[in-house]
Amino acid sequence: MTVDTPRKLLKNHCLWGVVLAFLVVGFVLISPKTAEMPSEDEGAAKPLTLEGPTLPEAEPVELSIPKINITAPFGSALGLESDGAVAVPESYTEVGWYKFGPTPGEVGPAVILGHVDSFEGPAVFFSLGQLAPGDDIFVNRADGSKAHFVVTELERNDQESFPTKKVYGDINHAGLRLITCSGIFNKGKQRYSHNLIVYAKLVE
Repeated sequence: MTVDTPRKLLKNHCLWGVVLAFLVVGFVLISPKTAEMPSEDEGAAKPLTLEGPTLPEAEPVELSIPKINITAPFGSALGLESDGAVAVPESYTEVGWYKFGPTPGEVGPAVILGHVDSFEGPAVFFSLGQLAPGDDIFVNRADGSKAHFVVTELERNDQESFPTKKVYGDINHAGLRLITCSGIFNKGKQRYSHNLIVYAKLVE
């Protein structure tokens, strides 16, 4: 096994469910600043009713999760690969923010991705599954502010059933989604069986 093989495996397969959701489901991301939902009666769109605090746009610079002793910098903002796949962090010790969504603290679902392990051992999100509803997550932002989120839910999904709309779809508050791999690593398929998603909400 060459040095770059584990990186290739993680990049192509660790978050394979995230990639599959974009390629197969074909869900189109909508800017949270113009978030709308269909009307049951007319099939038209109407604005969502905003709930809870929000912050102005500011890119994230550091993630902190006290319960599991995580303090991690953000690497380059993540976009899409040429084949439509969601990019993932190049570093195992950094996290990445999905740049086509809102910044953490803005209304909408801010998405942060991180690796669970590498050929050297545990990576930045190795302990993510130890979180529980009510736990704190902090994001230091480029404008000097700190966004304080509280975990609301953890979800583990088979990678072939990634909940694209729930993760990336319109919401009426400032939300956060932390995503990594979970389950069993299948050496034959060279990918994990599940994704772990932590949902959180901005608080005062």
